[in-house]
Amino acid sequence: MKIEKISDNKLRILITASDLRERDLEVEDLYRDDSKAHSLFWDIIYQAYLEESFDVDDSRLIIEVAPISSDSFVIIVTRIPNNIISKKIVGESATLKNVYSFDTLEDLVFLSHRILGLFRGNSTLYKYKEKYVLVMFGYVTKRVQAIISEYGHKENTSEALLCEHGNKIIDKKAIETLCQYF
Repeated sequence: MKIEKISDNKLRILITASDLRERDLEVEDLYRDDSKAHSLFWDIIYQAYLEESFDVDDSRLIIEVAPISSDSFVIIVTRIPNNIISKKIVGESATLKNVYSFDTLEDLVFLSHRILGLFRGNSTLYKYKEKYVLVMFGYVTKRVQAIISEYGHKENTSEALLCEHGNKIIDKKAIETLCQYF
């Protein structure tokens, strides 16, 4: 696998059949809505962050995939920062899909240790109505969702509501921060 940063907002990733075999994937897996394919994608994005400082936090992504030979293909990832997306499109009351509440901070700390390394996105922690609310930006696998359900509850809360009526405790990388300090 080869990752190349084309610009501040664009990556080119070359993946070969041998790269897929190393991860126990077939090319056909990439065409399905498969957790292994999602996991591969977020691993690639995380690797791009480490190697090229390509940070996708608070961004929308456009993904283009094109075969370049019988056993390799290229993925182009274009990042569109949220600050240039019109609020009219996103909407101030847009519901976040990855919002979870926890009764105690202890539950959240235990969860953070269990999913550290499994979840590759960003996270923010709020205190709202006597609960701790974790907002996760990025793909949350079914495995991570199952682990979260042991500690907390999925919520249908907007970011605007949390920002206006809640208290932001950790702005970025809440999961990593909780693991580091607790």
